[in-house]
Amino acid sequence: MKSEGSSLVALFETCGSASLLADGTIHEASALHAGAQSWCRALERAGIGVGDRVLAALPNGVAFATLVRATLASGVTLVPVPEREDPAALLDPLDARLGVAMATSHPQVVVPMSDGSAPHGPFKTRDAAARTEGIAFLLRTSGTTVAPRFIALRDAGVLAVLRSHLPRIGIDDRNVLSVLPWNHAFGLVLDLLPALLHARRIVPAGDAARDASALRTLATANDIDHLSMVPLIASRLAATPDGPAFLQSLGGGLVGGAPVDATLADIMSQTRLRIGYGQTEASPGIMLSEPGEFAEALLGRPIGCDVRIEQDDVLSFRGPNVCAGVWVDGALQPLDVDGWHRTGDIVSLRDGRYTYIGRTSMTFKLSNGRMVPAPHLEAAIRRAVPQVTDVVLAPQGGALLDVLYSTADARPLPETIFRAVLGGLAEYLGRAIHLDGQQWVRTPKGDIDRRRLPVPR
Repeated sequence: MKSEGSSLVALFETCGSASLLADGTIHEASALHAGAQSWCRALERAGIGVGDRVLAALPNGVAFATLVRATLASGVTLVPVPEREDPAALLDPLDARLGVAMATSHPQVVVPMSDGSAPHGPFKTRDAAARTEGIAFLLRTSGTTVAPRFIALRDAGVLAVLRSHLPRIGIDDRNVLSVLPWNHAFGLVLDLLPALLHARRIVPAGDAARDASALRTLATANDIDHLSMVPLIASRLAATPDGPAFLQSLGGGLVGGAPVDATLADIMSQTRLRIGYGQTEASPGIMLSEPGEFAEALLGRPIGCDVRIEQDDVLSFRGPNVCAGVWVDGALQPLDVDGWHRTGDIVSLRDGRYTYIGRTSMTFKLSNGRMVPAPHLEAAIRRAVPQVTDVVLAPQGGALLDVLYSTADARPLPETIFRAVLGGLAEYLGRAIHLDGQQWVRTPKGDIDRRRLPVPR
């Protein structure tokens, strides 16, 4: 990176090093830079400048790469959303001046050229009242902390995470296979931006991201040596023929977005990849592990910020990575950027390493008023019964609870085992339900979807 005095704007005014392969065409770094400059000029002609917002419903590809470079270089706040969404419907709620999409009939939404550059002709823009100066992105959370909302990532926060993470993630001169969506914090700040600055080539996975065999083929064809992913994708790759050997061949990458289970941790401990932990509110970097340092539910060690465990075992952080606030009702509601911020993640600390236990939202109350600290009890069950691979405590209704679990040998366990771990809550155990590992419904990150538990009635 440049000197410590470099700004985020200055970083992306330069050409960068990475080419990008999209739709069979290699777009060299100089072409991406030229495309970004065309967007800068077009935005300036339209009167869109520092503190204005531009919406983008674009796939991972050349148009996204050129537009993000342009908005960062121009001080414009980019609001990326999934390609399937209609940006026209979000123009008013986000008080945006312009939308960008691959197809549209709305006069205030434009379509990029085939090479990703800005379209010709004047833009029709809407007026905007609010200003978001110093805000690089408004990113919608996935809802793991609260209901989905737009988080404002400061230029300074994104820059701080790049400074702390770039020297460690080993992306310099790498061929990067990008499977993470660029409209999410992990894929944008810790995958795309580092790659644009320092990689040799970026290969968006596109539809291959859903198919491990297709990913392997794409990786082989493009000499991929850097790949960041969620644990679900890592598990799928590990299950392909010679999958562990493929993962070991990678020079680097981050695994994050969800806890790593014991089986995957054993495989990944033979690689040069790292665990990455953070949240959108942290821009999104809080912790990293060392290369090949994997263990069940490991989060890593703090990097670039301070952390502490609160009295209720919830992890809090503070530092230059803290977001600016949340977009609410057409305006930015600021947060205290110098204060401590709770993550909602319950963690433990041993030998300087933090381990994930669960979310505060997993705790529930029975009808008789008894609180069930599900994350702590689930962790206790896994410690006491190593053959348990997955376990969830859930309210059965009334004053009873269920224990749903899977085992490595696919055999059920005596109910007395669970009663022993539950201690004073044992009298409220309604059922201990053994499930096949394939019965769990999982989120795209690989977490168990607790809203869709396979509970027999």
